[in-house]
Amino acid sequence: MKRLTLAALVLCLASATFADEAEKTTEKPAPPLGTRADKLIKDALPICSDPATESRVALQHPLPPNMIGAVVRVASKRGSCEGQWVAITSTEGGFFFGTPWFLDGMEGTLEEKLKTFTLQYIKETYDPIIDKTKTRDGLYRATLYQTVEGGKLPLEGEVDPAGTVFFIGHFVPIATDYRASRLKAFEHFLSLSPATGAGAPVVTVIEFSDFECPSCMHAAGYMKPILEAHGDKVRYIRYDTPLVTIHPWALAAAIAGRAVWHQKPDLFWKYKEQIYANQEKLSAFTIDEFARGFASDHELDMKKYDAEVQSTDLRTELLNGTGNAFTNDVRATPTYLVNGTFVDPGTDGKALADYVNAALKK
Repeated sequence: MKRLTLAALVLCLASATFADEAEKTTEKPAPPLGTRADKLIKDALPICSDPATESRVALQHPLPPNMIGAVVRVASKRGSCEGQWVAITSTEGGFFFGTPWFLDGMEGTLEEKLKTFTLQYIKETYDPIIDKTKTRDGLYRATLYQTVEGGKLPLEGEVDPAGTVFFIGHFVPIATDYRASRLKAFEHFLSLSPATGAGAPVVTVIEFSDFECPSCMHAAGYMKPILEAHGDKVRYIRYDTPLVTIHPWALAAAIAGRAVWHQKPDLFWKYKEQIYANQEKLSAFTIDEFARGFASDHELDMKKYDAEVQSTDLRTELLNGTGNAFTNDVRATPTYLVNGTFVDPGTDGKALADYVNAALKK
């Protein structure tokens, strides 16, 4: 199965600078970031089902004077484990882990620099909104909006006042519990997402998934044996992450799924099975009829269903949730977050099940 990465949508914007960074830093050692930062880096990195090697090298691009950083790379035979990030600490006690965009060569206001960068590297127009109230680390919070079919997809981050670098995501206090902080960033959207299993779980598994994604179809059954064995201790939350720029009917399927969930929560899981069972037959031209037929066959209130499917608020909620996933380093669908840790599911979900089993024994 082909793994469809979110990097193709947003993280690739850094490719022209970040990829070059890797070559420039090959022979230069990374500066020490401190014991606490090392702990946060460990908590931030994904757990891989195959052997993975971490390395660090110096960051050659300049950072604001109150910051130091290093490139963190993970090499593995598992494509879902490989990647590179930048870890940064600030003198004010902040920590960042993710993908910065270095705005070298961009001119104009902060908004103009961000607009030029996104247009140059992704060939898309993003409209930046910048709050020029400085954060504790001396940065401005910024939200970039990409106009997509049906609405706007937001990407949050922070930019330095000089306009040299944009950080996708947010700095957190270095004293924080990184996994708990990551879960908190998703909290609002998790409260709105379809969920099943334990009401007071020991382990919570969040699945970032797209109805049109072939890899998600392949992984659709990974949670079933886990819930059958541990449904009283494990909670499963499906976090809709429709890749709207490459999957033309994923958003429509997610919207219809929420309309089903809101009326008959237990029926949503059957809807999910039916979408994946028919994924190869569905298209942007047939998804609405298919989903409405499912709703009608299962005796939903069709007036209420139709109103929800046409709801601007529901569409906006799903787009905001997708943008929130991008912002918080969800790089592919499906992605699994277990108690705040990204976990590679392994072949046929075995590594995911093993990780959950181990977590339940702690």
